[in-house]
Amino acid sequence: MLNFLYQDLQNLRLVRMTRVIMIVLRSNCGMLEIASVVESFRYASELSGNRSYALTTCAAGYQTLQPDEQWIHLSAVHNLANTPPEVDTLIVPDGSPVTLQDHDLRIIEFLTKSTPKVRRLATFGNGVLFAAAAGMTRGHTVVASGDVQQRLATLCSQTIVEPHSDLHKSGKIWSARGATAGLALALALIEEDLGRDIAKEVARRFGSRLADADMRYGASARRLPSLDTGSPIERLQEWVTANPSADLSVGKLADMVAMSEKTLSRAFKQKTGQTIGEFVLSVRLRYACEMLVAGERKIKDIARLAGLGSQTNMRQLFINRYGRPPSQYRQTNVERAMLEEI
Repeated sequence: MLNFLYQDLQNLRLVRMTRVIMIVLRSNCGMLEIASVVESFRYASELSGNRSYALTTCAAGYQTLQPDEQWIHLSAVHNLANTPPEVDTLIVPDGSPVTLQDHDLRIIEFLTKSTPKVRRLATFGNGVLFAAAAGMTRGHTVVASGDVQQRLATLCSQTIVEPHSDLHKSGKIWSARGATAGLALALALIEEDLGRDIAKEVARRFGSRLADADMRYGASARRLPSLDTGSPIERLQEWVTANPSADLSVGKLADMVAMSEKTLSRAFKQKTGQTIGEFVLSVRLRYACEMLVAGERKIKDIARLAGLGSQTNMRQLFINRYGRPPSQYRQTNVERAMLEEI
């Protein structure tokens, strides 16, 4: 049997900030991804030092479940009929294609009754189908892969699908898709609860297992772009502004918002009136100007940090844009700042 992290809920009442995370199990669920979720919350609790999370499980019965890894057997801590009242977050994981057998129907009934009482319902992979069948996604936006998206329309026709994200929050409903959806979802929940610094440390523990860890939590990321607000173009603008020295080629940016280069270029131009190249250059030059006026770095270092390449290239760009080289721009603006202080 697989033993999950779980504290006695009677004792947990003494720890006000402990959040009980309950994973809803069914046969053929992906145990490796669930293990990543469990490890994420356990490590976050260790880092925060205040028993932030307690994990437990439930299923439609106490009988042994067969996950997708044939060498593992597990049983849930709770039956759906006797789950504890202290649950903060329900997580419905990915698994084999949903055929809505008897035990699946009991899970749907459980979600219908329980979701209004919890703070969050989080799903990844085809777990979102259970939330849809329970009516929880009605009027909300979720993310879903192609095969799951087709079934969403039949289960809950008023569900809105966000096509350009792998992670999304709408009301109390979180959803994630992709190869590492469970891990990405757990990090998002941890960040919401405990802050970006804790989530960043947890992400480091998993390294390359999280495909976009460098983009979301890497040392070069000065701030994390919102994953659940604004349009894809607005999120992209936020990312570019926060990371001027990153690879900001059209191909790389298109991958970040799951668009083709042609579609992204057209959408970006329509929304901003600028091409992607024009916007990126403006952001980089503005960042270079800020560093020049601050006067703390050499021009060659500023060129590199602002993503402008060599000092020679930066000099030519400044002459074209501002009519003077970086050294003169720095001198003029520093003198102006000094006069304003007098």
